[in-house]
Amino acid sequence: MFTFIRRFMKHFCLEKFFLLSFFTVCLVACGTVEPPETDERFVPDGYLKFTLNPNDNVPGDSIDANFAHGVRIFVHPKAHYELSFDKDVYAQEKPQLRLFRVYWDDRVKKNFPSWVRTVDPVEENGRYVYDFVCGESDRSVWVTSLNDGEDFYKGKTKNVRLKAYGSYSDHFSVNLIVAGKIKDLDVSYDSLARMLQHGFDRFYTSVKVDTVYVRYANEHPILGKRYSKSEPWIAGRTSDNQMMTELGGWPEPDVYDALDVVLVHRFKQEGLLGLSDLFAANLGGGSGSTVVVANHNRQDDVDMVVNAERIVYTALHEIGHFFGLRHTTATRSDQESNGDYSVFDDGFSDTPYCFEKTSSKAFLVKKGVTSDFRQPFHQFTPRYDYTVSYQALSDISRCPDASNLMFPMESEKLLEGFSKQQLEVIRENLMLMPH
Repeated sequence: MFTFIRRFMKHFCLEKFFLLSFFTVCLVACGTVEPPETDERFVPDGYLKFTLNPNDNVPGDSIDANFAHGVRIFVHPKAHYELSFDKDVYAQEKPQLRLFRVYWDDRVKKNFPSWVRTVDPVEENGRYVYDFVCGESDRSVWVTSLNDGEDFYKGKTKNVRLKAYGSYSDHFSVNLIVAGKIKDLDVSYDSLARMLQHGFDRFYTSVKVDTVYVRYANEHPILGKRYSKSEPWIAGRTSDNQMMTELGGWPEPDVYDALDVVLVHRFKQEGLLGLSDLFAANLGGGSGSTVVVANHNRQDDVDMVVNAERIVYTALHEIGHFFGLRHTTATRSDQESNGDYSVFDDGFSDTPYCFEKTSSKAFLVKKGVTSDFRQPFHQFTPRYDYTVSYQALSDISRCPDASNLMFPMESEKLLEGFSKQQLEVIRENLMLMPH
């Protein structure tokens, strides 16, 4: 036990350091061959507002437009990456891809890039493909730049994609962590865990959830004294950190690398039932390792009870975000949270989005419900808490994606779960994450 606690503290401290400095330049560089000196002319000069997630099918126009001057990509140890875009037939040179690790200096509020490697493209089927394997010792964020030998690449970069392949297990476990006093729950915690397990078995068919464990924050071996079992926990008020990340990585053997789902009384924001980082990508504790769900929904200053079935549905939906799935139809709230107004759907051909509703008031910003996912790495861009109406003004059950688990609003349509393409991404991204 003490050995494992020391391991936990090591990871916990590393994550705290990550939040302050965002992976300093002392981390192990990718590759086994020492590359030549970096060319300072091609250090990314953009605002680094946009993130290209692994196996994301719809990066959008903003990624394409900013790729040459700097977008973020998320990398994991031992993972194999293929970064590609359409060849510009009018460009004279094949562009080189330069990859930089970045860290954030909170004192001066500035990013500092550290060059990792330069990659030449291979031309395949009308696309430039850049192939590399990550040798980082932990998950990290890199940023891109493209050059044509003399300057930043001036050609068009269209349909940018980042395919990623990992070798970790397609099995994982889940910790259901009860934080504070949970009032009016209509089942026991063990029953809630069984319901959650049943939901995984039914819908997450491309991967396997071995066990859903129940843990109590007040019994945490290190942090237990911070969590009273007699007081309701309000995420964002009782603690400033809505994501409850300090509870990620439960310090016991066999459950440290589990996905941590934290159950709280409610969120500070009205209308919010669950929250996850989009492609949180961490099963090892600390930043990005938690999904938070509530058993009360605050509306017009009144706490309304959320039953166990709805809690489970919310958790399954938020875990979809954790693995990188977007809403099948993007709301205005999603676009605000992404900082990217070019994304209207998830890009999958087997989850057609609700074109009719994207322009309706139901999908516009309106006081009522906070966006249920956030972009990680708030050192680069703020995390927004924009809101979206949670009730449509017309019959949303007619939307072709209303039965999908990643539809952004509640529908009376029978829930069918994930599409084949969504399930493939869940499996691909799980296998990127060390566990």
